[in-house]
Amino acid sequence: MNLTIPAAGRAAFQNAAPFPHAVLDDLWDPDQLRACAAEFPPGHDPRWTTYPDPKEYGKRAGDSRMWGPATKQFFETARSAAVCRQLEEWTGISPLTADDLGGGMHMTGEGGRLALHRDFNRHPTLPMERRLNLLVFLNEEWEREWGGVLYLGAEREVAVDPLFNRTVLFACGPESWHGHPEPIVGEHSRMSLACYFYAPLREETAPGHTTIWSGQ
Repeated sequence: MNLTIPAAGRAAFQNAAPFPHAVLDDLWDPDQLRACAAEFPPGHDPRWTTYPDPKEYGKRAGDSRMWGPATKQFFETARSAAVCRQLEEWTGISPLTADDLGGGMHMTGEGGRLALHRDFNRHPTLPMERRLNLLVFLNEEWEREWGGVLYLGAEREVAVDPLFNRTVLFACGPESWHGHPEPIVGEHSRMSLACYFYAPLREETAPGHTTIWSGQ
């Protein structure tokens, strides 16, 4: 799988409100993404990591131990040095390094939600800070009334339907509230692939914190 991030759009990303972000459609090879989706285990598979907290009820995460060949290939590309360099040019954030901490397969089923939150800001073992999130949705069919809409901003200023081959790229920082707080309705599985990028700590980086929840 090859990836070419559009050359245009750096200013749009950096100036986007309520914080730097971009929503990009059809960035990936659709056949490759369908192959990734087919490799998602069913929700009852015991290998999923689950989260009992009501703020992230129903979320399932799968690391490399669960990935099939298509998913492995996706992450090899998404985390490659070449993609990191493209993202640096596109976002103005550098130098970037991909890390497998917390990323991978994500799936949420009926009743599941993810309250608005800001991610932890510092790598737990390396002198790095989390600077960029990349999410790719795998849902061939999705209606807004099913819930699961990704919101960006403390007031839900931006709403993103989790549609197939839609990529959401956003900077991590003190304003980067995001989540899908509306529970999923019906027997639908909201599937995505997530990759997170880090850069060296800066002097202005806030003291380390875990995930901060908004209560929404």
